[in-house]
Amino acid sequence: MGRGLFPLGGPVPKEDLVGREDFLRSLVARLSEGQSVMLAGPRRIGKTSLAYEALRQLKEKGAYTAAVDFFRFSGKRDFAVSFIDACLENRTGLRKTLNTLKDRARALTGGAQFALKLYDLEISFGFPEKKSDDELLDFALRLPGILTERDDKTMVVLFDEFQDASRIDREIFKKMRAHFQTQNKVAYLFLGSKEGMMQALFSGRKQAFYRFATMLPIPAISENDWLPYIERKFASRGITSSEPALREIVRLSGGHPQDTMFLCSEIYYVLLETGSTTLSGEHVRLGYERAMLALAPVFDEILDDLSSRPQVRRVLDDLAAGANIYREGVHPNTVKRAVDYLISKAVIEKTARGSYVFVEPMFRDYILAESTAI
Repeated sequence: MGRGLFPLGGPVPKEDLVGREDFLRSLVARLSEGQSVMLAGPRRIGKTSLAYEALRQLKEKGAYTAAVDFFRFSGKRDFAVSFIDACLENRTGLRKTLNTLKDRARALTGGAQFALKLYDLEISFGFPEKKSDDELLDFALRLPGILTERDDKTMVVLFDEFQDASRIDREIFKKMRAHFQTQNKVAYLFLGSKEGMMQALFSGRKQAFYRFATMLPIPAISENDWLPYIERKFASRGITSSEPALREIVRLSGGHPQDTMFLCSEIYYVLLETGSTTLSGEHVRLGYERAMLALAPVFDEILDDLSSRPQVRRVLDDLAAGANIYREGVHPNTVKRAVDYLISKAVIEKTARGSYVFVEPMFRDYILAESTAI
């Protein structure tokens, strides 16, 4: 079974990375030269897709690569084992090398060739069980530098949701910096969905990762990039599109990467169900209504969370309506705290002094529709 026409729910392949060619080229060049990079922004804007495509290209050029997601780990041992496996895969071709080593019979079936791939790393049968959590973590953090020096390779390591690393060890940032700053052939790519925390980690003078990585803003996808992509995708299934209908799709989704893909997907299923081969404004309208119904539970959950803070919800409603968020009788600091909270939750982002936009324009429209219905 093939995947849908418009990719949803995970990193997208290279052909579906819309309007990011120049940024991706710059990212790969920086990492190739050993410069570490930090990318921060809300979830579902394409960070992970960009990062994995960069790793794919770097691997094609002969570099070692490794990727781990801190969102998945419950403790330092869990992280250490996953990170060691990700690093060793460059040598063994196995996704879980340490699991293989647990089973002596399986390890021996690889014969001398398998043993030679690991002998110099002093990993023996039962290695994880013989080490404490701290010893295992220390080895994991040293491993990229060990591999690059012994194999005369460069390496790029991806850490996703990096701001969550402190959940597994309160001192992990200091431990990481102590190891990483001595690794001459390793570049690190740090991703995070909590932009404020990531900015603090890499720009705060008292933070372990102060100025360790270059912070690159991820560019928005322009309408001129979206239009030919959407037209081409529909055309691949024999569907012709009018320019007004295509522009309406981008207007309704606001060009948000995941929401635009989702809206296009819902429109595509409307076309399939009606047997139409020409995209019209009516198909766009029906697809949009379906998309908003599907997103309603997601948006309602966000609103429920925000509504527990009355001033936050009031400011949110005013921003959605384009009204003045400062009101008589409400202290400006109260409004500022509400705005800062909405930014920290990646609901809005600041574009200029006193100017804010919704990260997801479809969420703004949902709020407006809700207030109208009441």
